Amino acid sequence: MVAFLVVSHRNPEQVLRLVRVLREGESTAVVVRHDERGCSLDACAVEAAGGSLLADHHEADWGSNAFADMLLGALEHVRRLHDPDWVVTLSGQDYPLRPVDELSRLLTEGPYQALLHDSWELDLTRRATPPRDEFFRRYAYRHYAVPRSVAGAVSRALGSRAYVRVMPPGQPVLVGLRARRTPFGPGLGCRVSSDWLMLHRTAIESLLGFVGSNPGVMRYYRRAVIPSESLFATALGNDPAIAVGPAPRSLRFQPGAANPDVLGARDVGELLRGGGYLARKFDAEADPRALDLLDEARAGAR
Repeated sequence: MVAFLVVSHRNPEQVLRLVRVLREGESTAVVVRHDERGCSLDACAVEAAGGSLLADHHEADWGSNAFADMLLGALEHVRRLHDPDWVVTLSGQDYPLRPVDELSRLLTEGPYQALLHDSWELDLTRRATPPRDEFFRRYAYRHYAVPRSVAGAVSRALGSRAYVRVMPPGQPVLVGLRARRTPFGPGLGCRVSSDWLMLHRTAIESLLGFVGSNPGVMRYYRRAVIPSESLFATALGNDPAIAVGPAPRSLRFQPGAANPDVLGARDVGELLRGGGYLARKFDAEADPRALDLLDEARAGAR
């Protein structure tokens, strides 16, 4: 069985449509973790679409420590609820490009236990060049929330060892202070990847085991920015028993952009030619035709 973990915060109707599509597979389950602060998603509607709704206590702004905690808790919840062979995490703005059973076959017949998007090792001993310097700042610095009114003065007082990071609206300003020591080195490389994961049951066990047996690493990530884009890759990439491969996802970033482009009907042809199995991100309110075209292509491929 392949279980899909959908993490969403907006467009309830699009989320329900995604659940119905993911349930087209012969042996699939869908769990939705929805952030009710943005809009509500009815549990009965999720069940009618073929999924289940996970309720937890995390107020998980993307990129925060709570977001990483939420993903870890949700993975464990899916494992207990369905005991799947694979878990695929995706956002409420993802959508399949190929029939779901094709993705299931790719996972079950492939040589990997974890598929990560854009995974690589980061050298924390020297400052990276753009655009990877962004990741250097995230994980080579310890971050502390300060009042916006004094952030600049604190950074100037600390000199070259510090910088100011302005977070999204609603989150505090952070001052990053270069770490004197990190838990990473020859025995534990710091790795980076997207936090949208495709994990075999053995990879989930490895991940949860890493979290439980490395309290110092977990404390270090508490002062990182967007820890989920390093924690999972680091845990899995340093386990020789886990074969990590590239995730068959399609997304497009503009140079320097923090978020991927919103894809539309004009992009569907290119997406289908690209060979991916999932793509993000789509906005059915802005361009509903894109999902219609993908449904038609997927039906024709079955």
